[in-house]
Amino acid sequence: MRLLDIARSAYVKSPPGLRRSVAPLISMVPLSLRYGAVYERWRRDIVRARTDSDFSTAATTAALRSLAGTAIHASPFHRARFETAFGEDFDARQMEVEDLARLPILTKGDLRAAGAVALTRPAKSLVRNCTSGSNGEEPFAFYVDRDRSVREFAFVNDAWARAGYTRDETRCVLKGFRMKGAEDRLFEWEPALNELRLCVFPMTEADVALYIDLIDARQIRFLHGYPSAIELFCRHMLALGRSFRMPIRGILPISEPLYDHQRATIRQALGDVAFAPFYGLSEKALFAREVADDIYEFEPLYGLAELVDDDGAPVTEPGTEGRLIGTGFITHGMPFIRYDTEDRARLVEPGTRANGWRMKVEAISPRRKPGFFIGKAGNRIVATNFPPQDPAFFRGMSEFQFVQSEPGKAVIRYVAAKNGTLRDAERIRAALEAKADGHLTFKLERVDCLACGSQGKRAFIDQRLDLSRY
Repeated sequence: MRLLDIARSAYVKSPPGLRRSVAPLISMVPLSLRYGAVYERWRRDIVRARTDSDFSTAATTAALRSLAGTAIHASPFHRARFETAFGEDFDARQMEVEDLARLPILTKGDLRAAGAVALTRPAKSLVRNCTSGSNGEEPFAFYVDRDRSVREFAFVNDAWARAGYTRDETRCVLKGFRMKGAEDRLFEWEPALNELRLCVFPMTEADVALYIDLIDARQIRFLHGYPSAIELFCRHMLALGRSFRMPIRGILPISEPLYDHQRATIRQALGDVAFAPFYGLSEKALFAREVADDIYEFEPLYGLAELVDDDGAPVTEPGTEGRLIGTGFITHGMPFIRYDTEDRARLVEPGTRANGWRMKVEAISPRRKPGFFIGKAGNRIVATNFPPQDPAFFRGMSEFQFVQSEPGKAVIRYVAAKNGTLRDAERIRAALEAKADGHLTFKLERVDCLACGSQGKRAFIDQRLDLSRY
């Protein structure tokens, strides 16, 4: 079965030409076989762990012992870390979750310096990935197991189920697709993955008019993709006065923070749709699903989450901000054990034995796209709900983005709406300054379009300050 899981994982990363040639054949395979027994078992365990804390605790402990055993046996780098913390006679089969705190926190720098000795299998048997190196950080190369995506997708589908999504549903995907070999193509149908892929570069009103027709033709009920792209899609819908023949049931956002004003704009265009965002990492160290607006619960069967302060001590007081630390269980080829994600969050409920190690947090601030400004006194201003939720507030602007290069000052970079005026922009600027209550001033910069990253992602705040200083 592992060979089938590897094949399923490999398909997603295959060259477009190869995918197109084999997709019709894969689409003929029943979904129950396409996902396989491993997927079904994980779905059952995920659901059970949510209500059975004893099962969740036992499964988490077993996963930790398995990971630690593999790391100690097969990686000189990790063996040395465990020996330093526990001694040479340490038996991973007796390890408890509480023992993790004795290990030092693992950083990207540690793994870069370790190189191949941090792996438990030869690199050629793993999949090499790399972070983008955005915000001036050095790109980070790492490895994951070839068969991990089936397990991972079980968690993703479970998170999406909050919006009513099932594996049989068709999705419309708004991500950073570039239709290779046909640069003028705006969309493609991916039959093996049951998704309609739409180009978001740059996504004009005319593009959206076409996309609405395509979604209607396939009776699609779920939109999946970057929140910034889905919000822009909905802004164009409102400008066009268009709606779908069949109402959209759910929004499945990924890769970017989802802000309150984006939820409001999307709901204005689509009605009272359900949102099912989740938090995850390319390194596969942690996974959390949203259980209430901006409150996330971590899945301990995927990975064990910790929240620590800047000195590495556990954060235990609800409402306190800390650093997210992850120990990932679904990929063992390059163990991430007490890995510093460089993301931050505020504690809602600590993970304990009593709740099956299911930590809850809010206000997650991703490392690559910080969700906060720096005020003139050097204070952080969380931007999750900084702009008003009323979509009418942004009348006159088609798109906008904040840029900050100096504490206490920021630029509102915007694309004017069809009938937008400078007066509209000045009204928005003045209102935001009033809300900042003297901590921030704003300058306007009108542009023809907003730049996206190579994957089509757009930072809500293009934060250019060295945040380690604040």
